[in-house]
Amino acid sequence: MKRSTLALALVTLLVLGLATACGSSSTNRTITVSGSATVKAKPNLANFSFGVTKNGSSAARALASNSKTMARVIAAIKSQGVAPRDIQTQQVSVNPITNSNGATTGYSASNSVSVDLRDVSKAGTLITRVTGAGANVESGPTFSQENTDLTYQQALDKALDQARGKAAAMAGHTGLRLGKPTSIKEGSENIVPIYASDMATAKLSAAPVPVQPGRVEVTATVTVSYSAS
Repeated sequence: MKRSTLALALVTLLVLGLATACGSSSTNRTITVSGSATVKAKPNLANFSFGVTKNGSSAARALASNSKTMARVIAAIKSQGVAPRDIQTQQVSVNPITNSNGATTGYSASNSVSVDLRDVSKAGTLITRVTGAGANVESGPTFSQENTDLTYQQALDKALDQARGKAAAMAGHTGLRLGKPTSIKEGSENIVPIYASDMATAKLSAAPVPVQPGRVEVTATVTVSYSAS
């Protein structure tokens, strides 16, 4: 009799425990939302590619002519306050020029550099000076921010505020009380640079090329889960 009573008591406790567990899980609600925000900021960096292509009757002559002009181009770049560390050679090449019969009629030498201009207000002047020095291949500028930490933090704050607002609206609409975040997942940082139109070889006037830097866009995204009751 005692054993039967003890077994019944254990079964009763087990059933009450399961009921309690099921009851507590039913109130363990969450609301999951996403937030996204974009902040526009002034760029402080402009990237260019400047190059020189020269032809010659031999590879040596083509390269010598190219190198002479490229030296003037690099000097023109430096004259605009660009530090040597912000000028990097991209490629140097010499290739044969052939006619329709496949015979070599000469050689073409190319040399190009990548340039980071930190004073974006000089972008137009830089293009004019460099092409005036003999650069006949040019692309850019591409405007960006050298350090986006502060701008991204601003975008992240706005994304979190947006997520909180969406969760509060959903909780209010469904009669729930919004609690604290239970998880926060950060999305990837997205930076959209501003590209100016590429400029092919052209005879430019002494006046600076008109360039407008505009603003760059930095976007932050988050996914947040909130407790709700």
